[in-house]
Amino acid sequence: MGYLRSEEEVEAMIIEMKRKSKGKYITQAVTFSKESERQMELLKFALMHSTSFSGFGKELIAEKYESETKPQANKNSLSIYKHTEKVEKKNTGNFLL
Repeated sequence: MGYLRSEEEVEAMIIEMKRKSKGKYITQAVTFSKESERQMELLKFALMHSTSFSGFGKELIAEKYESETKPQANKNSLSIYKHTEKVEKKNTGNFLL
């Protein structure tokens, strides 16, 4: 899977998020459409399987990250997978791809 943004673009976004946010955390929201049966099922699953929705989301991201970095890892160190292919940006709204 290709990246939607370069590492430099994301670093600039994070710097801006840190600048704008108050307190200790950066919050990134997840919305669920009340009219989408699939999205309601996803929300139900997440709430049933975790005491912390935020923690559950972070673990899912960690699993995805690990699965994409593992092919480049060796026994002594983790080499970050550098994927240079850019994919076309799409406005997906609240839809799950």
